[in-house]
Amino acid sequence: MKSHLLILMVVLVSLIAHGVNMFHFPYYENDEGVYMSQGWSLLKFGELAPYTYWYDHAPAGWFLIALWLFLTGGIFTFGFSINSGRVLILILHLFSVIFIFKIAHKLTQNQWIAVIACIFFALSPLQIYFGRRVLLDNIMIFWVLLSYLLLLTQNLKLTHIFQSAVTFGLAVLT
Repeated sequence: MKSHLLILMVVLVSLIAHGVNMFHFPYYENDEGVYMSQGWSLLKFGELAPYTYWYDHAPAGWFLIALWLFLTGGIFTFGFSINSGRVLILILHLFSVIFIFKIAHKLTQNQWIAVIACIFFALSPLQIYFGRRVLLDNIMIFWVLLSYLLLLTQNLKLTHIFQSAVTFGLAVLT
């Protein structure tokens, strides 16, 4: 079976598993609102947080959230503000599934092992529960997987290493 079709199938399974009911489960958590407000603050005021005494994390995740809010038209595009963030996390999750497939396929040369790795990642109860939330950890996973995938390029060049270092730096700053 062609790997593009397999990737499409695992992405569809992951989309259903994470997209269905994502605005109602799990409950909205305090941190999700904080991260969305910090992204909104960057977009609206150019400040890292609405409360200048509250810098508790590295800000790269907030920058990505602010960019997402800018591209989608604001914090209430998908209804409640946290819903807008959860749509971003869903998109990052789907890309992460693709990255896992490509990484596993390159390492094992077996597309079925890559499918199994994606299914374990996408359907893990912890991933269903925490992977839907607007958490910086979910953004960081995206950057780490992209960084690793860039190092597995067929003809590795210095530009790939540089790109991997930049994306890993973004993961650290998230």
